[in-house]
Amino acid sequence: MDYIRSFAEIRAGDVGVVGGKGANLGEMTRAGLPVPPGFCLTAEAYRAFTQTSGAADFIQRVLAETRADDPEKVETNTARIREFFEEQSMPAEIQDQTLAHYHHLSDELGNNNLLRVAVRSSATAEDLPTASFAGQQDTYLNVRGDDDLLAHVKQCWASLWTARAVTYRVKQGFEHAEVALAVVVQAMIQSEVSGILFTANPVTSNRDEVVINASWGLGEAIVSGLVSPDTLTIRKSDGAIISREIADKDRSIEYAQAGGTVEVEVPDARRKIPALSDAQIAQLVALSAQIEKHYGAPMDIEWGYARGTFYILQARAITTLANVGAGLVPVRDTGEYNRTMFVEIFPDPLSPIFLSVIQPLFQSMLDFTFETLGFTPARGVDAVGVFYDQPYFHRGYIEAALQKLSPPVRERLVSQIVNPFGRQTRELHGEFSLSYISMTLRLLRFMVRFPAQLPGIVARYRAEIREAEALRVENISEREIVEHIRQLVFGTVSRLLNYDFLMIALIGITYQLLGTLLQPYFGEESEELRAKLISGVTGNVTMETNKRLWDLAQVAKKSPDVSVALQQNVNGEIQSRLGATRDGKNFLDELNRFLAEYGHREVRMDILYPTWGEDPAPVLAFLRRYLDLDESSSPYRQQERLVKQREELARTVQARLRRDLKGRLLVLPLFNWILKHTQAHTRERDTMHFELTRLFPPFRRLLLELGRRWAEKGFVQQPDDIFFLTFDELQQLADAPRSMQEVVAARRAEFKLNQQRGAPGILRDGKEISAEGAPLAEKIAGQFRGIAGSPGKVSGIARVIRGPEEFDKLHSGEILIAPLTNPVWTPLFAIAGGLVTEVGGILSHGAIVAREYGIPAVMAVAGATKNFQEGERVTVDGDKGVVYVKDEG
Repeated sequence: MDYIRSFAEIRAGDVGVVGGKGANLGEMTRAGLPVPPGFCLTAEAYRAFTQTSGAADFIQRVLAETRADDPEKVETNTARIREFFEEQSMPAEIQDQTLAHYHHLSDELGNNNLLRVAVRSSATAEDLPTASFAGQQDTYLNVRGDDDLLAHVKQCWASLWTARAVTYRVKQGFEHAEVALAVVVQAMIQSEVSGILFTANPVTSNRDEVVINASWGLGEAIVSGLVSPDTLTIRKSDGAIISREIADKDRSIEYAQAGGTVEVEVPDARRKIPALSDAQIAQLVALSAQIEKHYGAPMDIEWGYARGTFYILQARAITTLANVGAGLVPVRDTGEYNRTMFVEIFPDPLSPIFLSVIQPLFQSMLDFTFETLGFTPARGVDAVGVFYDQPYFHRGYIEAALQKLSPPVRERLVSQIVNPFGRQTRELHGEFSLSYISMTLRLLRFMVRFPAQLPGIVARYRAEIREAEALRVENISEREIVEHIRQLVFGTVSRLLNYDFLMIALIGITYQLLGTLLQPYFGEESEELRAKLISGVTGNVTMETNKRLWDLAQVAKKSPDVSVALQQNVNGEIQSRLGATRDGKNFLDELNRFLAEYGHREVRMDILYPTWGEDPAPVLAFLRRYLDLDESSSPYRQQERLVKQREELARTVQARLRRDLKGRLLVLPLFNWILKHTQAHTRERDTMHFELTRLFPPFRRLLLELGRRWAEKGFVQQPDDIFFLTFDELQQLADAPRSMQEVVAARRAEFKLNQQRGAPGILRDGKEISAEGAPLAEKIAGQFRGIAGSPGKVSGIARVIRGPEEFDKLHSGEILIAPLTNPVWTPLFAIAGGLVTEVGGILSHGAIVAREYGIPAVMAVAGATKNFQEGERVTVDGDKGVVYVKDEG
C-alpha cells in the first residue's frame, strides 16, 4: 500500500486521507502557489501502525479502565498510551516509504538528507463534519535526519492521545476509532521575515483592505504572541498604504543548531525599522489577491520571506470576519476561544460600544490577576476575543500565563479559570512546586487582606461615580465628554473590576478546601454540606435588593388603589394613575426612594439597555407578581430559616470534628477559618457585580449626550446609534467629525442577526464546537442530570422562561426553567418553587441566591428549555443534581 502522498497529488477534497492541513497545502501547490514542498503520511499509515504494533488493543484495554470524569486517571492513562506509541517500531513499509520521500525531497533541494522539515499533525474526521480537532495535536519545527523524522512522526500520532483530545472526544460523543491522524512533512524555509496577511480587514470587515502583520524570523513569534509585529493596512483598489505602524520587534524565533527553535534578541538597530519594503508589500498583496481569487473568499494567510521569495505556509478562510466589531482588537481564528464563563453574565450579543470597553477591561483584570498570583501574563497575547458580538476567553493566553506549573495542574487550573462557575471538585489538587506554593500563599494573603480593603475601594469608586453623575454635560465639549468616559471606564471602573476575578478564583479554591476538609469525615455527604454551609449568609446585596422589592409590594398591598393600578395598568400609565391618589403618591415616593438606591440595576448586562432608574418597568412587573404571594414567600422569613439551619449544621460539623485528636487540633480550626472566608467572599461576589453596575447611568448619560449632538449634525441618524460605535471611534469623531450612518446601519444589521443565531460555546481554529466542560444532560428513565446548585427537593409545574420579557409568566410555586439566571432574574426566586438552568454551577449568581431563598436548584442541565414542556410536573433534587420528569415525592 502507498502510505505517502506528495503535495502535488493532493486536492482540497482529500481531508479524509491527509487531514485538513495536508489537503489545504496540496490544494495550494496544485494551484501554482509558492508553497514549500513536502508530503503527507496518510491516515491509513496511522491505522496500519496501530494495528501492527498492538497499539489498537493496548488503547482499548487502557480506555476500558479509564473514567472520563476522573481527570487524574485520564492524564495518567493517556500518558501510558503516548509512551507505548513512542516505544513501538514503525512498520518497515511505512518507514521505508517515509524515508524515501524525505531523501528525494532532500536531494531535490540539495540538503543531503539533512533537510530541515516541519512535522505537523493533520487531523482527519471525514465522518464527523461537526468536529474540530485542530489545535489538539502537535507540531514540530526544524526536524533533521532520518531518526529524528521517524521519532517525530510517532510523536504526532501519539498526540492524538493527550488527555485533552481524549476528553474532548468523549464529551462530544465521538468514537475514538473514528478519528485518525495524518502527518505533514514540509521543507522549512529560513524566513528572514514572516507574518500573517488578511485579505479583508478583520477589524472593520472592509473587503477593500488588506492587513499585514510582519516581523523578523519565523512566524511562530507572531502566532505565539512573543512580539508585537509591524501592522500595515493597504487599499486593494489602488495599492495605497493607508496606515503603517512599525513596532519595536525586540525578539525573533530562529532555528536552533541542534534542532527545534530558539528565541533570540533582535539587535537594537533592527528593532524599529520596517520588516517589509514598499516593493515587498506590493508583491505580497498581489500574491494574496491570487490566493483569494482561487478560494473565492477572504483569506487568513501565513507567509514567510527568504532569499528574495515569498512562500505561503498556510491559508484558511476568515470564518469570523463578519462577526468582529469594528475598532476592536483583531483576533486570529487560530487557537481556542471559550465563552463558558461569560454565558451567565452576557447571555445575549453585546453592543459595539460596550464590547470595545470590556475587552481591554478584561485584559487588564486578567493581567492583574496573574501578576497578583506571581505569574507573568503573556506579552502581546489577547486575553479576550470577540466573535458574534460576544466576548470569549482566549485559552492560549491563560495557558501561557501558567507555564511555570506542571501540565496536569496547569490543565486543571486552565479549565477552572475558563469555567469558574461550573462543576467544582470535592477536593483541592495541587503540587509541591515553588510556583504553586507561591501562588497559594499569595492567594491566602489576598483572602485575608481584601475584606478589610474592599470598603475603602468601594468608597473611592462610589465617590468617583458621583462626580461623573454630577457633571453638567451640556456645558462641556465633545472631546471632554470622551475624556470623561475614558477616566470613568479605564480608571474608576478598572480599579474595581481588577479584583473581581481574584474573588471568583478565591471562592472556587476555598470551596474546594472545604471539600478537602469534610471529605474524610462525611464522604458523599460533604457535597451537600458544602452547599448548605454557604447558604443563609446575611448581607448579600442581591438578597437585600429583593427584600426591598418585597417591602415595596407590602406597601402596595395596604392600598386597594395602588394594588389595582399595578395590576390593571400598562407600565406607561401606572405612574400617572398612581399620582392621582394620596396613597398612590405615597407609594411613588417609596418607589423613587427605592430607585435612588437601586436604580442602577440592569435589565441586561449591556450599556445599550435602560436601567431600572430610567425605565422602572421590570420593577413594576416584579411588584405585580409579589402582590399574589403570602408571608410564607417572604425573603426575610426564608433567610431567617436558612441562617438557623446553617448555624445548626455548622455546630453539627464542628461536633463531629472534635471527636478525634486530628480533627480537634488541626481540622476544626482550619474548617472554621476557611468557612468564614468562603461565606464572606461568596457574599461579596454579588457586591462586586452590584457596584460595577453603578457605571451604567453616568456612562449612558455621557454617551447619549454625544449621540444627541451627533444626530443633530447628521453624523448618525438618532442618538442611540452611539451604542453601535466603538470607544476609539468616539475619540476619532470628536477630533475629526464625519458621517457614520453607513457603519451604524451595517452593525445594527449584524447585531440583529447575532441576536437570532446562537453563539457557539467554543471556537477552535475558527470552527464552532459545543462547549467542553458543560455537563451533558443525561436522560435515563425520565432523569436529567446537572450540577447540584442549591440543596432540597421539590415538585411543581414546569414554567419555561427564556428572558426578562417573559417574567410575567411565572406563578407561585412553579419550577423556573431558564437558559440561565443572573441578578436581574433573582426577584423571581421569591415566586419560584425550584430552579433549573442550562448553564452555571455551584458558585454562579443563580445558585448563590437560590440558596439564600432556600429553593432547590439544579444548574447546567443541557437543553433544559427544550427538554421540559410547559405545564408538565417535574421534581428538582438539588442534593443530587437531578431533575425528574415526574413527581418523585
